[in-house]
Amino acid sequence: MIRTRHLLFLAFLLASALAQGQDPQLSQFHAAPQYLNPALTGNTYQDRIAMNYRIQWPSVGPGYETYAVAYDHRFAGANSGLGGMVMRDRAGSYGLTFTTVAMSYSYEARLNRRQAIRAGFRAGYTMRNVAPDGYLFADQIIRDNAPTTMEENLVPAVSYLDMAAGGLFYSEQFWVGASFNHVNRPNQSLMVDGYAPLELRTSVHVGYKFPIDGQKMLRSRTTMTLASHYKAQGKWDQLDIGGYIEHERLSGGIWYRGLPIAKAYKQGYSNSDAAILMVGYETEHQLRFTYSYDITISKLSIRSGGAHEISVIYEWPRKPKARRHRVVPCPKF
Repeated sequence: MIRTRHLLFLAFLLASALAQGQDPQLSQFHAAPQYLNPALTGNTYQDRIAMNYRIQWPSVGPGYETYAVAYDHRFAGANSGLGGMVMRDRAGSYGLTFTTVAMSYSYEARLNRRQAIRAGFRAGYTMRNVAPDGYLFADQIIRDNAPTTMEENLVPAVSYLDMAAGGLFYSEQFWVGASFNHVNRPNQSLMVDGYAPLELRTSVHVGYKFPIDGQKMLRSRTTMTLASHYKAQGKWDQLDIGGYIEHERLSGGIWYRGLPIAKAYKQGYSNSDAAILMVGYETEHQLRFTYSYDITISKLSIRSGGAHEISVIYEWPRKPKARRHRVVPCPKF
């Protein structure tokens, strides 16, 4: 008897060619600043390296994995930031994978001592492919279980240029930014002469940080940050909203993801995705570790395994002359 481990590969490709693609998302969105908004490139005193790993729904097959590593540098004299990022995403056992290599640049203009605006852009090169091993085509069945298919309209890999831009306004305690990804609408189709442009992904992020120990902001040892992240791509959109507390080197918070009141994509579905728990620690050498777990609250249920996410960020110690500069007060995930 003929056995297949998944749906027919051809049907999968046809569906992916017609579908409106969705980018990987990170619960710790500020832990990948160049991915969130290129305007955040170099928003540190000197240098920063960030590493991210996420596995979603591990109980559903191998799950969906995302890896990212980024480095950026602040050129204080030029009011600029420059950075590079590599991201790889794998969807399912024999699903799509893509690898993006990108460079980002940002420029800061100060409005006064306490307020500034930043603008940035990112240019990336993406390699997208799929592994056909393990799939069975109709023509193979007809030809007595032939080892290979005769389909000729399949492309195992495609590559394209991907552009993004963003802006940010910030003060000592408040920030609001927006970024726009895939502004050139690259074609990601894996079919010969196919056309499946990547939908524009819009991101809006807002945050407010304040002391809760009765001290002024610069002297506070215990602060609270409230933040939200709205993202939309094609017919899909979602909101992350929540907050966390930082006490000296420890941090912890809770988030909610979904749009249960504003939109329901299908009757009977509340459009609630996950509740997110997060804990972090920063060493005395400015090395930060953060772990978060997404508790699935949609109809997929907790049996999906939720999502585990880890981020590691290291910022080079600031130079004495850099102490007079203020940087974006973004969450220190």
